[in-house]
Parts: sequence; C-alpha cells; structure tokens
Amino acid sequence: MKLILRRLVPLAFLLIFLTACAGEEIVPMPAPTLRPTRTPIPILEPTETPFATAEPEPTAAAPRATPRAVNPLAAPQAPGADPLIPVFGPYPPLAIPKRPANINPLTGLAVDPAMLQRRPVLVRIGNDERVRSNYWQAGTGSADLVFEELIDQIGSAYANTRLTAVFVSNNTPLVGPVRSGRLINLQLAPMLDGAMAHAGASNGTRWIYSQTPMVNFDEFFNMPAYCYNNAHNYQGRLYTTVPRLHEWLAQKGQQKAVPLYGFAFADAKPAGSPVASISLTKTPWPKWTALEWKYDASKGKYLRSVTGSPLLDNSYSVTAKWGNGAECKSSSAETRTPVSSSNVVVIYAPHERTNIVEDSNNAFSVYINLVGQGNADIFRDGVMVRGKWQRNSVQEFFEFVDGAGQLIALKPGNTWFEIVPTGYSLDLK
Repeated sequence: MKLILRRLVPLAFLLIFLTACAGEEIVPMPAPTLRPTRTPIPILEPTETPFATAEPEPTAAAPRATPRAVNPLAAPQAPGADPLIPVFGPYPPLAIPKRPANINPLTGLAVDPAMLQRRPVLVRIGNDERVRSNYWQAGTGSADLVFEELIDQIGSAYANTRLTAVFVSNNTPLVGPVRSGRLINLQLAPMLDGAMAHAGASNGTRWIYSQTPMVNFDEFFNMPAYCYNNAHNYQGRLYTTVPRLHEWLAQKGQQKAVPLYGFAFADAKPAGSPVASISLTKTPWPKWTALEWKYDASKGKYLRSVTGSPLLDNSYSVTAKWGNGAECKSSSAETRTPVSSSNVVVIYAPHERTNIVEDSNNAFSVYINLVGQGNADIFRDGVMVRGKWQRNSVQEFFEFVDGAGQLIALKPGNTWFEIVPTGYSLDLK
C-alpha cells in the first residue's frame, strides 16, 4: 500500500500542475468504452443569395484536367463502427499531380524544396476576445492555411470560434496560444498526414483521437514540444514554434516527407461577382467573434478585422529549455502585422451536436462533416465565385468546382477557410 501511495502522490501533483499550466481540458485518458454519439441540429434554414449572377466561367490554368468524381461510399465504415471515427486507408489516397519540386502544394508559390521534405504541422490557436485584444495571437499571419470553425454548443448558441493553422513553407518563430483539439481536427489533419499540436482535449474527443493513426501532439503527453508564457492567463499561456515541432517529430521518429495533393492554382482573375467585403456577423456566429474580410486592391489581399478592429499577428522569437513546463523567454522585439489572405473560402457543411461534453459549462462538442459535397464561396482578386466543395474521404484534399463542373483555381498565396453551417448567410458588399 505504501508503494502504491508513493506512486500516486507524484502523479496527482503532476495532474494539478498540468491543469494549472494549460488551463483547459487536461484530464486522464478516458476508458475505451465511451461511445460518443451525434444528433443533427437544424441551425439555419437555407437563405436566398443576395447576388443573382450567371454561372462563373471556368478558371484558367488549373493543373488538373477534370474534377474528381464524388463517391461518398469510397471508404464505407464497417457495420457497428463509431460514426465519429473516420475511415483511414493508405496515404496518399490519390496519385499526386506532377509539379516542380519547389512549388508548395498548399499555396502554389515557390519555396525552398527542403521545406517540402518535412511533415506538415497543424496547430490549434485560440481566438478568444482577450487573446486578440492583448495581441497574444501568433502565427496566423505566416501559416499556409488557416481553418476557422464554430466550437461548443451551449444550449442553441456557440461558445466561440477556434483556428487550425497549417505550416509547411515557414519556420514560424512563435505559434499560439495553443488551445485544445476538437473533432474537426480529424477532418483536417488526415488530408495532410500532418502532426496535430493541441492543448489536450475533452475525454470524448481524446478517445476518438486515440482510435486513429493521426500523429497526435497532445500537450499532456508531449510537454517538451511546448513552452509556457506565465504572464498570460490560461487562454494565452501555451505556445510552440514550428522549428520546435519539427525537432520533436524527429525525436519521436515521426518526421518524414509527405506527398501532398494540394489545390488548383491560377494567376488569372476568374469571372465572378465583384465583392469587396465579406462579413460573418449573423447568428449562430458569436457576436464577440464577428469578422470582416475586406479586399485591398493595392495589396491584392483580403485584410481581416474582428469586432471592428484589424487583426494583428504578434511575432517574436523565443528560447526555452525545452522540457516539461519550460518557460517561453522572448529573444527578440515584438512585431505586429495585419493578418491578410490571398484567398478566403467559405465552406458550408452540416453541423451536428454530439454527446461529448467539452467543459464545465456543459458545452457539447460539434461534429462538422467535411466529406462528400457541399456549397462553397471562393473569394479572390475582389470577386466571388460560387461553387461546390467535394472530397471522398478525410484523407483527400478539398476540390472546388463551379456550376459547370469545372475546377475553381485559388490565387497563389495563403488561404483562410471559414467553415459555416449549411444555409448560413454572409454579409457581402
């Protein structure tokens, strides 16, 4: 009995320490008997589009001749399988298109080919009002891709939005604040065969993660991959760097080159409806995260504002004695840069509430199905092209097609994806 107590006491102190550091959902691994379920929730009825336009012309110079066929049964689940656990097959699921060795498949831009010989890393980044107003957000401006989604239903409302940033072409010196994972990460990380960095998760989400082959950098089990800024509260305390994540991948023997299918890109401006401003302000988008993307023709980019203020990405270099509970130490001056994007893509997808409880407020996790087909609005060069997104499994890249079934090409550069419920109505000007 004394031996058991001697082993349990340090473990208890470790759990308390981790909870204090990360500030959310740091809990023991749940029993494997948990079987989360999901139920559809009618969030919004489909609304009429404010633009009555002709079908856009096919975009030029798309690298693939024809779109892929959509077959929702390409990777069917076994009878009795948990519907929240995606089906994984061999990677890559499709032959990789031919492209120059120095072209980043996520941006269409030329990069150092050595960057493309590393595993992509994805990082969950907090988008709380306090984080933004204190300029604690770092890394969103240098990510190749950023996905934003609604998280956690409390009654009929959503608690907030959260970001998943994808890094391939940059050694970003600071990324964070790192927050907890959600089910959507199993809809995103598999298409990149990437490593998912997050500050823990709820019991139900953790169990779902554990049933998949995703490279899972849960902070609870990978503390040396992170450092802590103890001057911030729990919403803004945990950070990492892209170089540190790659060091950790190498230490764990999980670093490798990943062949990425990528997106279609073209320099030519497509035919479409002129749109200078895209806003997400209507229910169920939380008012404290209401956002606008405004096109700046002089830069050829969309500038992001949240609750009326320009979003600034804060960057500085950090050093740390990487290990359990390492402190982030600033080693350069802070640089605040307006967040911009070459493309803004709005993906409309079904949102279903599950029985997974995410926090002490009794907020429930939301399952967003991003396999199959749905509506999409693609914004680039100050115009909007309406079309569809499609893919057959979580391991395939999204493909965008117009009303004529032709591929819609993105503008070379970074892309932000706004994931909204089916039928959501944008404010467009």
